[in-house]
Amino acid sequence: MGQAQDELRSGYLGGAPGVFVSGLAWLAADVAWYIWGGFYAYVAIFVGGMLIFPLALLIARAFRAPKVSKGNPLSLLGFEATFPLFAGLLIAFGLLPASETFAFAALAIVVGARYFVFATLYRDRLYWALGGAIFLIGTGFAIQAEALPVHITLAVGSAELLFGAWLFTRWNAATA
Repeated sequence: MGQAQDELRSGYLGGAPGVFVSGLAWLAADVAWYIWGGFYAYVAIFVGGMLIFPLALLIARAFRAPKVSKGNPLSLLGFEATFPLFAGLLIAFGLLPASETFAFAALAIVVGARYFVFATLYRDRLYWALGGAIFLIGTGFAIQAEALPVHITLAVGSAELLFGAWLFTRWNAATA
């Protein structure tokens, strides 16, 4: 399994571009929420979420990352781990009319839980910290959203950008 993990780490720059693009999607949702409201924030996160993999792949190719072989068994795990996101999006959409904040909190909890799989995919325990941070942000907003002066979308997007930078720095240092 170590060779498959190393190939994924190399081909996707340790997953840093995906985390970074996801953070940008959450921040785009935050802007949409402030300007147009929660429904448009949902549309932004939905569209942004669909663009994470292609944009992350484009970034990896810009950094001349090698292609991951089609036979890599962990690629399938990465694909399979995407399905809970669709459930999270469906749950969030259903919760939007009741509570926009709770809808995004539920989505953040699903996203955070999904990041735990990336610790295995990329052989990097920092994903446990990222997953735990987003899971806790989602839980905190679900429990006490009105105590905070910002939307959850800003909190999750900021956390992902910070972790994306940290992951990229670690990947870059490991390859130097």
